[in-house]
Amino acid sequence: MFGYEAYRRKVSKLKGKDYLWFGLFGQIMGAILIATAPHDPQSAPLISGELVLVLSTGVLIGGCTIYARYYRLNRAWAALGLFSVPGVLILTLLPLMKREKNRGAGFSVIFAQPYRRDVWRMDVRVTLDQSTGANIHEPITLQVPRGCNIGAAMKTLAGVIPELANGDLPEARFTINGSRATRRQELSHGDQITVTIPQQPAIATSRI
Repeated sequence: MFGYEAYRRKVSKLKGKDYLWFGLFGQIMGAILIATAPHDPQSAPLISGELVLVLSTGVLIGGCTIYARYYRLNRAWAALGLFSVPGVLILTLLPLMKREKNRGAGFSVIFAQPYRRDVWRMDVRVTLDQSTGANIHEPITLQVPRGCNIGAAMKTLAGVIPELANGDLPEARFTINGSRATRRQELSHGDQITVTIPQQPAIATSRI
């Protein structure tokens, strides 16, 4: 997986969100087990619920620690994990409050980051042969994420060209910059892609 989606998952992992979700889910399940268990202190459902609740609370506090460290907060804020959902909500609001506080009075000018084509996106040119039935004669400039392959590019292009049948063209042949390629071939910025569909030879029939 490449591009923005891979970056988003990487940031989510650095924030410890997987621990937060797993800890919250475990706390909820533990609370349900305790609520539905018999009143006998020695009952297995009650003991299981308490064990799940304790373990999931530990996981949640660990996730809160990672989240606080990511935003450079005091690690003591991880104790909010003891309060389950309300504590996690407060923890997620702290970075926003800190950001607003650092801005101070008045207004600030925020400059957008310059567009870097080589980091996130790239342009490729696609030429559809008349055999595809798309009836498009000019090359198409297609913007795709970095690390995209031919198959993903075809699916993107099929969103606006119905004749491409969702990009699934099993008989299609592809060339990149004049060289034969497969659907899994990774693309680079400025590549020239040509798509053709070989015509099936007619079967000659003889009359007796």
